[in-house]
This record gives sequence, structure tokens and C-alpha cells, in this order.
Amino acid sequence: MDTTFDLDRLFAGLSKHETLIVAVSGGSDSIALLMLASAWAQRADVDLQVVTVDHGLRPEAAAEAAFTASVSEGLELPHITLAWEGIKPSTGISSSARNARYRLMEQFASDIDVSVILTAHTADDQAETILMRNARSSNFSQGRGLSGMARTTQLPSGTKLVRPLLGVTRAALRSYLKELNQSWIEDPSNHDETFERVRVRKSLAGDETQIKNICRFADVSRRERSVIAKEVAQSLCQHLMVQQGPVFQLELSVLEDHPAAHQTLIVQILSALAGGGDYLVSPASVRRFFEFPNETRMTMGNAIVERHAAAMRVYREKRNLPGFLVAPGETAIWDGRLKIRNDSQITYFCGPMDATRMSELEKQMGERIPVRPRAALGSTPFMNGDGDDMFLPFVKGFAVPAGLSLSIVCPALEAFCPESDFALLEVVALVREQLSDLVMHKF
Repeated sequence: MDTTFDLDRLFAGLSKHETLIVAVSGGSDSIALLMLASAWAQRADVDLQVVTVDHGLRPEAAAEAAFTASVSEGLELPHITLAWEGIKPSTGISSSARNARYRLMEQFASDIDVSVILTAHTADDQAETILMRNARSSNFSQGRGLSGMARTTQLPSGTKLVRPLLGVTRAALRSYLKELNQSWIEDPSNHDETFERVRVRKSLAGDETQIKNICRFADVSRRERSVIAKEVAQSLCQHLMVQQGPVFQLELSVLEDHPAAHQTLIVQILSALAGGGDYLVSPASVRRFFEFPNETRMTMGNAIVERHAAAMRVYREKRNLPGFLVAPGETAIWDGRLKIRNDSQITYFCGPMDATRMSELEKQMGERIPVRPRAALGSTPFMNGDGDDMFLPFVKGFAVPAGLSLSIVCPALEAFCPESDFALLEVVALVREQLSDLVMHKF
């Protein structure tokens, strides 16, 4: 097997960074990434910081982190182990561990001012992911889901996750390590068939031809996904109306001008902007909007999607709305939609509007609050602090106190966003800009 790697191709576009984090668990894939990245970084004059995450789930984890530290020391690279501390969930442990891993690495990246983390996902991982998604997907959603993992993904806080080895098989990486006489650690969970990925991995049985064919299919799906995202983003940036509340409005004629896949994505995006959920609603949920054109109002992803005259209006439904305090120096996200940074000396409360507060405000104003439809007021956020009048962050006429920074966020689009969807971030930026125009600050 030819295990000569084109380092410049594997790490293309990364030499502009002064320092990169390399995530290494001690397994064959990540140790191979560490060796390849070290060889490339010396030529590219890039510093590397090696990071291992100890999830605290297996007694062997500490020894694995120590092994990785010793390999890093041999390469004269700094290493740190980050620990996932606290009580672990009793269900959904794999997903929780993944989120904890990226949260810890992103925080560390922020602490040392690094913007890129390298991980060792391989062609085998890509093929396994595609097969698992295919088993769970309906035909209606396969176009996006079967694009697989992207080379570059934006993590929740904006750090970029780059997968240089996504086109390389695990067998090739292990042959490379054997040529270097470099050992690695075998994780026993990789043989535990209670995990779906292990069962899928065994079904592939290292068949490189099948793996590469599946990866080529993913590349085609990813290109299609990217084209659709760009066309949808262009249309929404041109036609989407962002109104006070916030309420998102789009002429139905604009929606109807697009093919079915575009239409589905548009409704998913608008419900994500309004609903604040972590994920886009399923295509099956969206399908109902098109199958029942005479239905004027429906709920999806915590959002109300309604037909009004010749337009669709989307806003947060009045249900499961939280209320909390934001202390001085804290940053918090309310309802998955509103990011609040409190640099004042006052503790602020943020919660949903209700009938009593609405009546009080309108009495003070001497007019009705300018949010349409009126029903959207029930999910419009309000804030107030010690001795301060209440204010509505994204409604004209309400001034935001000095020391508060407010911004719309959209986790479903911004967190774990693959590069094929990067165009959709332009829609979030447009919404953020238009809503920021409503914000007046007290000085």
C-alpha cells in the first residue's frame, strides 16, 4: 500500500494560521494526524498545540492521555488534557460526550486565541456516517443528510473544525504508522456492537473500494447541498422582511418560484430563526405546509408559520418560554434566540411578554406596541433591571440601557455549520443587521 501523503494537499489553506490545535485521543487515526501535522507544521512554520479530552467515562482514559502526552513530547509539541467533569447523563451519552468535547476544546481555543481545531475523521468515518444517515433518512431528506461530514465545520462559538484526513482511509493511516514504527491505543469501545457505528464499521469490513465509492457519493451530495444553500441564501437576502418582534415575512410568490428542495430549506430556515431550536425541523414537518395550502396556521420547531394575504409570516409560538436573570459580567442566550452580554453593574431579567406587561407598557406609551401580528407579542422578549423601566429589545422606541449588548442568534444554522451551508450564515448576518437597526442605546 502506498502511504506517501501530499502534506500540502492535506493541510491546504491552513498555513496562514500561527497556531493550530490538534485533537488527539491516542487511537490510530489521531496519532497519524499528529505525525502528519507535525511533519507539515515544521515546513509551514506553524505551531501546534495537542489536546486530549478525558471524558471521565473509562478508567483507561487517563493512561491514554498520558500516552498521547508522551508522543507529543517526543515530537517536541505541547500537550494538555481537558477533563469533562461533573455528573454524566444516564442517556444519550455519546451525543453528550461529543458536545462536551467540542465545548471544552472551543473554550481552550478561545483561551489561547486559536481559531482552528484539527480532528482525525477519516474516509472510513465518512462512509460509516453516510450509511447510518441513510438508514435513518427518508427519501425526502436524503439530499442534505447524505452529504456527510464537511472538511470544515463551524463550531457553536465560531471556531473552525477542520478534518484534513477525510479523504484518507484508516488502513492507509495504519500502514503509515507501522512504517514509522509508531504505536497507538485501541479503544475497546470500537469493538462494542451495542454501538451502531461499530456494527456499520464491521459491515464495511475495511472494504476500501466501497468506502471510496460512498465518499464519492457524499462529495456529489455535498456539492448539490452547497448549490441549494447559495441559491436559497441569495433569495432570502433579497426578499426576506425582518419585522419587529421579531417576525419574519416572505412573499409566497418568492417561495413558489423555487424547486421543492429550496422551498423546504427556506421554511426550515425561517422556523429556525423564529423558533430558536438547536436543529432544523424535519422535511416531513415542512411538507405539511405545502400539502395543506388552505391551512392558514401551523406550528413547527417552536415557531408559528402562517399564511397571511400573499405572504408567509413566521414567529415564535407562545409556549415553553423561559425567564432568567443575567448578572453583571455574564453572557446568556435566551430561548435560543437572543444573546445577552451584560457589562453593566445591574442584574437584568429577560422573559416573554405577557398580557399584564403588555397592558402596562401600552398605557405608558399611549399607543399599541407596533408588533404585527398581535399574537407575536406573546413571544416577544422583554427585559428590565433594578429600578429600570422594562424594554423590548427588538421593538422600535425602546432604548437598551448602557452596558447591555444584544444580538439575534440561530443555533440551528450557526452551530456545527458545515462549509456547504456557509452561505446560509449570510441570512443570519442580514437578520442580525436588520434587527440591530431597531436597537437604540442609552448613554
